[in-house]
Amino acid sequence: MNVFLLFFVGLVSISQLGARELTKFRLMTFNILQGGGNAKNVGFGNELFGGSRIDEIASAIKLAEADVVGIQEDCSSKSNVILNELGDGWYRAGKVYSKFPAKLIHSNKDRSLEVVDVKLAGSRVVRIVNCHWWPNNYGPFLAQEKLRADPQVDLNILAKIVEEKGARRGGTRGYKATIEPLEEAIDEKKAIFLVGDFNEPSNLDWTEHYAEKGPDRWVDNPTGTPLRLPVRWPGSVLLKNIGMIDSFRQVHTDEVKKPGNTWTPPYPERTPGRRPYGDQVLDRIDRIYHQGNNVQVLSAEVVGEKGDTSDIVIQGRWPSDHRAVVIEYKWKN
Repeated sequence: MNVFLLFFVGLVSISQLGARELTKFRLMTFNILQGGGNAKNVGFGNELFGGSRIDEIASAIKLAEADVVGIQEDCSSKSNVILNELGDGWYRAGKVYSKFPAKLIHSNKDRSLEVVDVKLAGSRVVRIVNCHWWPNNYGPFLAQEKLRADPQVDLNILAKIVEEKGARRGGTRGYKATIEPLEEAIDEKKAIFLVGDFNEPSNLDWTEHYAEKGPDRWVDNPTGTPLRLPVRWPGSVLLKNIGMIDSFRQVHTDEVKKPGNTWTPPYPERTPGRRPYGDQVLDRIDRIYHQGNNVQVLSAEVVGEKGDTSDIVIQGRWPSDHRAVVIEYKWKN
């Protein structure tokens, strides 16, 4: 059957939701780590999860009551193990999973950027952009290196160094590739949502306020200089400049009281393939943005393991090295 025919047949299947416009929906972003497979090389072997992480991943999605999920490091496009685990009533378009029919508009070669249209109940269509920015030259790790070399380094100079050297400007996993489809949707006055693993902190988190009042981001800092300097991380600044709103920060405006860290849940020392946990920098690199005058954020929650960081907690072992985020939206009219 033609894919477009399938798409519109799917629209009929949600007629039981009624002709009224859907006024609320819950959107989730979730880096599931290596396709949800046997990630023993980084401490997430299948033997720790009763043979597979897939059921825990699906459980997290269900527990979050997500309607739409953008996944990073998804399973192969030829595999539907996550879709099958989610069960009846779910659709898949690229790396976006949805309770509503969805159509893949664009996917780059390595699937690190995808654009999907989701047809909600009634006539409302939302555009989801799902991105996964470059992991190399991670800015907080660069800051750690400079502090190790010189704990008395001028923090203003350090901020400029990590802004420049940690930037993700080019290629399929950089700023430009992500911003282009966002600007296109904004020009067309579409409801637009951006989800992703940005591998870069937010300028709304690394602020003067946090530098004065927040805890050290470095778990076990040996330098004596806390890692909590203000940095205008360029990716989040560029998104703000085109009108994208950080949904989590719109609800939780105090970055000290509610840091919302998604990187990274604790793990045992000498975990294979990972730096010592004490050498980690805790941060909010998994985010969701929205744009649209009629869109209102009702709630913003971190989904993860038991502990102070997670608002929604799954039972048992958390199945990824990233926590997830779920945002509930409402249309004002």
